[in-house]
Amino acid sequence: MSNQKRKQNNIVLTIIIIVLIVIISVVLSFAVIITLFNNSEKEKKEYTASEITSTVVKKMKYENLSEISSSNISKYYDIPEGTVDDCSMYISTRSDNFTEIACFRLTSEDKQEQLIEVINDYIGEKAITYNNVGDNAYSTVTASKTDIKYPYVFVAVTPDSEAAINAFESIVAVDSDSKTK
Repeated sequence: MSNQKRKQNNIVLTIIIIVLIVIISVVLSFAVIITLFNNSEKEKKEYTASEITSTVVKKMKYENLSEISSSNISKYYDIPEGTVDDCSMYISTRSDNFTEIACFRLTSEDKQEQLIEVINDYIGEKAITYNNVGDNAYSTVTASKTDIKYPYVFVAVTPDSEAAINAFESIVAVDSDSKTK
């Protein structure tokens, strides 16, 4: 009988060891998955607005554009205090070219509509101004596009604004909830 009891004890001990191994494996697997998920979230690069605009300018091979200092962007866009924490803008240095590229990094998502309103006002004023200047200027302004990939808002006032938007999207992480206007 003692041999039988010893076998039963060995079976119980084996079952307990197997259950412990399974529990430890599940816990470790869960920990690894959580760690990988957290690391992938942290690896999402934060770009400066200047990095984005300069990369778009290079990708699009735009020439004769000059970067406006961030302190002078307020001469173009009337951005309320606390709406953006970083911005960059390139404008054409030639009088016959009306290309402008701008990027803004929002301080919070609830400021998005406020900034879009400022951008629309700016582009609307440009359209009114260029309506009598010539077809090239007016068509460039009316072909402008704005794209939002939070926290970035990108503005392309170019004849090929859709291609500039695509260049912007290739730089920042593309997600399904973008809003192109």
